[in-house]
Amino acid sequence: MSHDVVATERLVSVTDPVDGIPIHARVSPHFVNGRTPLVFVHGLGVSVRYLEPTMALLASEYHVAGLDLPGFGRSGTPPETLDTRGLASALAKWLDVRGIGPAIFVGNSYGCQVIVELVMQDPRRVVGLVLNAPTMAPAHRTITGHLIRVLADIPFEPFGLWWVVARDYLRAGPLRLLATLRYALDDHIEEKLPDVVAPTMIVYGARDPVVTMAWATEAARLVGLTSQGAVGATLSVVPTAAHALPYDDPATFAALIESFVERVHRVTRPR
Repeated sequence: MSHDVVATERLVSVTDPVDGIPIHARVSPHFVNGRTPLVFVHGLGVSVRYLEPTMALLASEYHVAGLDLPGFGRSGTPPETLDTRGLASALAKWLDVRGIGPAIFVGNSYGCQVIVELVMQDPRRVVGLVLNAPTMAPAHRTITGHLIRVLADIPFEPFGLWWVVARDYLRAGPLRLLATLRYALDDHIEEKLPDVVAPTMIVYGARDPVVTMAWATEAARLVGLTSQGAVGATLSVVPTAAHALPYDDPATFAALIESFVERVHRVTRPR
């Protein structure tokens, strides 16, 4: 069974107005009592389609939800391209509209920057963070360098993903993509990670040309570094994965998330 068929069977589409902009999302059709919600945030220029294969595998056991950020996927387009702070604010407002309380957030690529910014804005929303292939590595913060690395990732990804990404990029348009890339490069996630108190897992694909092992290791070291009571981060390396783990190998990613959720519950459970 293909990724698309599984996602279609186990997730439903919803659209809600946020600041007058229709925000499209894919969610599990039911709440699971006693389970912390899982909120998925996609990367630069793409949409929740990129994350649906992993979301679908978790939808029967957890309440999962993933939106198309404003200007991307099937969501409406704001008058101006939102920067990282603006996207995190839009995410927070969408959570309020959907009635999603404290959650574990799962981000891929630039989505990691958005959810870390959400932590900076309102840490009470966040029970835990899963940062898969977090950008931007401080040593590679140029437009040309990032584009070269993205192109180098193409041969490592499944053919079906090319059509998903191409469709999403066309929908967003070159001007919005370029503006968002500039905002991503200007957002220094390494300066925010030390302030993250919530339990965190960094997930790195060993074949990923966009994110290096050195940066993934450093990101894990930085999490909670200067924050009293911080749990810190673990680093999980998937030897066969590149940048698109949520789409390419959803079973492995879902298993890592489930293990992390159990660890978070052990850490945060009242004694």
